[in-house]
Amino acid sequence: MSIQQLKSEAAELPESERRELIDYLITVGRQRSAEYWERIAGKVEDRDPSRWVRGEDLDHALGLDQA
Repeated sequence: MSIQQLKSEAAELPESERRELIDYLITVGRQRSAEYWERIAGKVEDRDPSRWVRGEDLDHALGLDQA
C-alpha cells in the first residue's frame, strides 16, 4: 500500500478513529526515539521547582480548563 493510499484511507476515517491513528503513530515514533525518552527522564528527575510546570498551567496549555 502506498503512502498516498494510506492518506486517502485515513482521511475517510471517523474523527475518533483518526485520533486513535494519530495517537498510534506518535507512540510508534516515540518508542523509536531514544533521545525523546532520555529527555523525558531528565524532566522527571529534575528536582528544581523553578522548572516544574504547575497543574493549572498544563491544563490551560492542553485546553482542559475550558468548559
